[in-house]
Amino acid sequence: MTDTDTSLEPPAEAAGSGRSGRAAPLPPDERRAAILRAVRPVLLERGVAATTRELAEAAGVAEGTLFRVFSDKLTLIAQAAFVAADPADAVPELDAIPRSLALRDRLVAVMEIGLARIETTMRWFGILHELGRIDPRPEAEREAAGRDGWAQWMQRQTEGEAEVRAAVDRVFGPDPGLRVSRDRAFELFNVLLLGTTMRVIDARRRGTEVEPVDPSELVALFLDGVARRT
Repeated sequence: MTDTDTSLEPPAEAAGSGRSGRAAPLPPDERRAAILRAVRPVLLERGVAATTRELAEAAGVAEGTLFRVFSDKLTLIAQAAFVAADPADAVPELDAIPRSLALRDRLVAVMEIGLARIETTMRWFGILHELGRIDPRPEAEREAAGRDGWAQWMQRQTEGEAEVRAAVDRVFGPDPGLRVSRDRAFELFNVLLLGTTMRVIDARRRGTEVEPVDPSELVALFLDGVARRT
């Protein structure tokens, strides 16, 4: 495998443009982001057991390229997990929901995205926990890095949640006809989303399974309630 990363670089100039040869490589930050996104599937499947060769193949680069961008495999995995677990990673999906749909259908799409995101995020947390167990650094160094990492994590989580909140607000649209404030509606929607997820997580901890709730049922509960109308 060569060090040429055709999947992470822009196409070469078309013939006749006066330029030829290899395409210019991506800027460092863009290449780093592209690698972190490309390795997600293999990490979700293999966790920390993924080899550098598997990660390089997933990213379409040589193993040497990985170590010019990341100091080691554990650093690459940790950064990939932190980025993937960023709430704002869901914003493009939320913005892609067609505004031509009825409000109920738009909210079903939001609920489906939210449930899938939480499920995947829990898997990333599991990978981060596994990384912490095998971190070869001295304990004091691990604790110091953990404190710094946690502060950055919490700041990014707060920022990401605000971006998600704004995206969901765009899904609601300018005049959704709510009988409560938008902030209250968002909180109630979040209660249903997180409560449903915690129900599944708690069952797994006890070694049992629960029947998943249909997102359309949750949205019906959110919009209509469960009491009969008189």
